[in-house]
Amino acid sequence: MKKSRFTIVLLSSISSLVLLATVEIIWAIDTYDNMRNAYHNQIESIFDEALWQYVLREPNGNYTLPDIARLQTILQEELRTSGIKSDFMVEVLTNTNNVPLWNAGNEGLSEKTITFDKSFTPLTIRLSVNDPHRAIMVSMRWMLILQTLSIIVLTTSYIYLLRTLFRAKNIEQIRRDLTHNITHELKTPIAAAYAATDALRNSPHILHNEAKRNDYLDMSLAELKRLEGMVNEILRSSTEDFEKQKFVYEPCNICHIVEEVCATLNLKYSDSDVEWHIDIPQHTEVVADRLHLLAAISSLADNAIKYCNNRPIITISVSCSGNTTTISISDNGIGIPHSEYKRIFEKFYRISQGNRHNTKGYGVGLYYVKSIIAQHGGKISLSSTVGKGSTFNITLPTYGKTTHTNS
Repeated sequence: MKKSRFTIVLLSSISSLVLLATVEIIWAIDTYDNMRNAYHNQIESIFDEALWQYVLREPNGNYTLPDIARLQTILQEELRTSGIKSDFMVEVLTNTNNVPLWNAGNEGLSEKTITFDKSFTPLTIRLSVNDPHRAIMVSMRWMLILQTLSIIVLTTSYIYLLRTLFRAKNIEQIRRDLTHNITHELKTPIAAAYAATDALRNSPHILHNEAKRNDYLDMSLAELKRLEGMVNEILRSSTEDFEKQKFVYEPCNICHIVEEVCATLNLKYSDSDVEWHIDIPQHTEVVADRLHLLAAISSLADNAIKYCNNRPIITISVSCSGNTTTISISDNGIGIPHSEYKRIFEKFYRISQGNRHNTKGYGVGLYYVKSIIAQHGGKISLSSTVGKGSTFNITLPTYGKTTHTNS
């Protein structure tokens, strides 16, 4: 996905989410206001009806206010009939200075109230009822809960969508880098084999010189084997299903495995003068598949040598604790940033190094190692300091997996 399109999708998603949340909030506030206004109108209507029954108008135009207890009784009946259970208080006050003359009720009335005043010269009748805020919020609770849940679900969906887009973008970048790296790496042995074959074909003095001919043939064969190894490495990590592959668990001497790894890598990196520090008791054993364990340790040690700018110093040590055995491979290489810890074991993932090709690989080695260790019922961890080196710790059950079924 192009950067401009990705930005548009990101901004559109965020804008849609904000707009939806705003609409939900406005709708909730509007609903609350409507319910509060309806409550006010209903109380005022009940108050007017009760006063019509309570206040007596004399022929001379004056008003007579009977006993206030009667008004309280009328209001209580009207409120009950209307389904309003709020506590209330009725007061008779003077119009001049609002001094209370009589009152009735006030049982259970809260500090927050709303009042309704009706003036009858020279007195005012006031009705005070509990503020309906709490009652309205209780009646709206399910609506508010559903709104909140819908916003949470939509927010989670948007976040998941954005994470998927980010991941897709990263995968696309990894795909481009992988294709670029594979193309570069495969061109080298192809070019070497092509050059050797072309020389044999077009140079009679080489063709008829047995020593030179064998040298060119050996060169071509070595490059073709190298090419085959590259292809097999990619195919293995792309198609190998470790859960279905048969593992042969047996007691393995870790010291012997490490010695074999060191011997192999010394031949491979004969020009690097690798310095090895081995701290493993001679008879330390662990129940594992020997070939796969050897491949895992070899892959980590190989990476330690490749990603070192100076003379490689590799330390391999073993420690045992209870029923677990930990194999540690440390180096003095370039190190791995902490931000890359979570992704370093993903298939085909490589830390971006720009357009550098001096370090060969396709991002499958650590994925392969993690898969092997997981199949053994163990785990692998990493600690690293950029510029100083890294340490990989392989922790395995000393006596093998709990169930020794070959899976």
